[in-house]
Amino acid sequence: MKEIGKTLKDKREHMNLSLSDVHKAIRVQEKYLAAIEEGDLDAFKAEVYYKSFLRSYSKYLAFDPEEFVELFNAQRREIEYASKSEDPSFSEDCKNIFCTKKIFIVVAAIVAAALLIVFVCLYKCAPKIVPPVEVDGFKQVEVSAKQNLEIEAKETVWIRVDIDGKTAYEGTLSKGGKKMWEADKSVTLKVGYAPGVKVSFNGKLVDVVSGAVQDVNTVVLKKK
Repeated sequence: MKEIGKTLKDKREHMNLSLSDVHKAIRVQEKYLAAIEEGDLDAFKAEVYYKSFLRSYSKYLAFDPEEFVELFNAQRREIEYASKSEDPSFSEDCKNIFCTKKIFIVVAAIVAAALLIVFVCLYKCAPKIVPPVEVDGFKQVEVSAKQNLEIEAKETVWIRVDIDGKTAYEGTLSKGGKKMWEADKSVTLKVGYAPGVKVSFNGKLVDVVSGAVQDVNTVVLKKK
């Protein structure tokens, strides 16, 4: 359980969030968030509460909550099996079908741990991203002519580009890098650090800084 908690704690700190910030966003008490990070199951009245809070916490940090719950279940089964195996009578029975089950559980735990390591590496390599903040709607810029988008990175910055409702790019654009896209109808651009990019749409500069929340902004570009 401590591996799960460490992964969540590392991601939270990477995003520069405190337990208080998370509590305000998902309404889970800080003591339970801390218990999840420390792998302290005794802090919860029942396992169902732990899983519920784990889902909310991991989803807020942009993880797949079901992956974490499945990893918890696999580790839980492995712990229970290890506890039972200490019983001499159980060890004797392990000569039959239970040995096969043990192998399956160990393999599943190894696979789950490998997946978790991959997730951690991916998110540690990504730039610091402030969690989405709900604002009074997106800033919309309407232009005419052919739909051409050009982005130049003045600083290394994370961006996401949706072309006509489908994600065309999501990742880090290095300082000095440029990328271009074409759209039939509209483009939705999300920028992790608005001052760090220069955006042109159909040859016209687009202001992506105004309306940004903690330097994060989402802009919808479409023709009239």
